[in-house]
Amino acid sequence: MTVRGVHALPPRRPLRRLFAAVGDTTLGGLRGAATFAALAATVVLAGLRRSTWRPLVRLELRRVLHGVTVRALGTTIVASVLLGFALVTQAAYWLAATGQTGLIGTIIVLVLVREIAPILVGLIVLGRSGTATLIELGEARPKGWLRLMEMQGLDPVACLIMPRALGFAVGAFCLATILITSTLLAGYLVAHAIGLVAYSLWDFAGVVLQAMGPRDFVLPPLKCLAIGFFVGLVCCAIGLARREEGDDLQRVVPRGFVRSAIAILLVNGLFDLAL
Repeated sequence: MTVRGVHALPPRRPLRRLFAAVGDTTLGGLRGAATFAALAATVVLAGLRRSTWRPLVRLELRRVLHGVTVRALGTTIVASVLLGFALVTQAAYWLAATGQTGLIGTIIVLVLVREIAPILVGLIVLGRSGTATLIELGEARPKGWLRLMEMQGLDPVACLIMPRALGFAVGAFCLATILITSTLLAGYLVAHAIGLVAYSLWDFAGVVLQAMGPRDFVLPPLKCLAIGFFVGLVCCAIGLARREEGDDLQRVVPRGFVRSAIAILLVNGLFDLAL
């Protein structure tokens, strides 16, 4: 084919393949995000319906809450003791060295309440309960018991996904409360024992509370709830996406762990914009 006597150049196939690959990846990501958003909305709406809360669902929610909160209590307390020694004690030491001891409450609120506690609790929930959920639900389709539930008329979203997502959310909030309280207590005791803090425990608590604004009583708890919810939702979605034995479970667990960690960071970043 010629145009005014000049031969037309053949299409640049490598460039077209590059554009096609980028387009397929983008469309795949958008489809995945839309599917995940629809799943999250379905879980929320199912949780708001009274008819969803059958005895089986309530029993599953209690089991998930026990696994998320009670079984992770020891890990949370140990982490809070180490964090209290590393954060509160060091903050008191360096602020005393620079003559800025009045800023200790502000530093604790900014670093512990807003940032470290939600992320650390999200990782604890993911490591203790999220991986167990990935393994448990990863066997649902290959072993056939998900199909058996559907044959019995049971909704997998209501019976499997919703109790775990809500249980992870409430459990993350409870663990964050325990983590912050234990961290402040452990940090104060160590700082008081080595002479970095001279005032009483109640005065120390008052300093921290005075440094907290109205948003600090609302957004960090909501952040913990959202982090727990999306960790549970990601683990459920990836676990149930395993359709056959050929999809190695050893690849499903790392995939779920990485995506859940990304979800923790994304939720934390979005809430930081609000703070």
